[in-house]
Amino acid sequence: MFEKYKRILVAIVASSLMLLPAVASASLTPSFSQTINAGSITADIYQSNDTTPVAAPTVAFSPVNYSFSCQTSTGTLGDSNDKLNVTNLASGVSNWNIAIAATAGPTATWSSGSSTYSYNNAAGSPAGCTSGELTVNPSVATKTDDCNSSCTANDSTVSLGASTVLNNATSTNSATLMSDTAGTPWEGYITGISLSQQIPALQASGAYTLPMTITLTHA
Repeated sequence: MFEKYKRILVAIVASSLMLLPAVASASLTPSFSQTINAGSITADIYQSNDTTPVAAPTVAFSPVNYSFSCQTSTGTLGDSNDKLNVTNLASGVSNWNIAIAATAGPTATWSSGSSTYSYNNAAGSPAGCTSGELTVNPSVATKTDDCNSSCTANDSTVSLGASTVLNNATSTNSATLMSDTAGTPWEGYITGISLSQQIPALQASGAYTLPMTITLTHA
């Protein structure tokens, strides 16, 4: 009889142990994980703090008076509060270019109500005096690196554009402002791009505007 109860007790204990949850072994070898997201290439016009975009950048050309003579009005694209910035942290970029052109294309004009004149017509002597012609000269601008030594080493391939006379007759309707032939990581900005507009004689008085667009392209 005792052996019978002993067997029953052993069976009950064994069943109870089977119902107990398994205890996992503790680990002291955590696995870390971390992601570095792909970068991009961008162009913006920033305020002096280098982070706040300029919502509506404008360039005011020097005023002129109504005149019997052809006149030149000048302006500057880019200053301490309107920095034209390029950041390239994209992979697979072999080169990039930023250029400026009239938003409405080659047929665009300076406009003030019904009064207009051209920005890309070389006719006249001096050139541009018959209808109006714009020169964009980034070669006199200042290029400033805006990063640490990890990208300033790549500065040698980034260059300012040449002075360009916009001329629809030769299909020169945009001007390169800055470009990079290598596409390596870089960040910086340019200021002080010189602008010069020939205004025809007896051009009607008014407040004229010419919308422009800056475009970043890369390969």
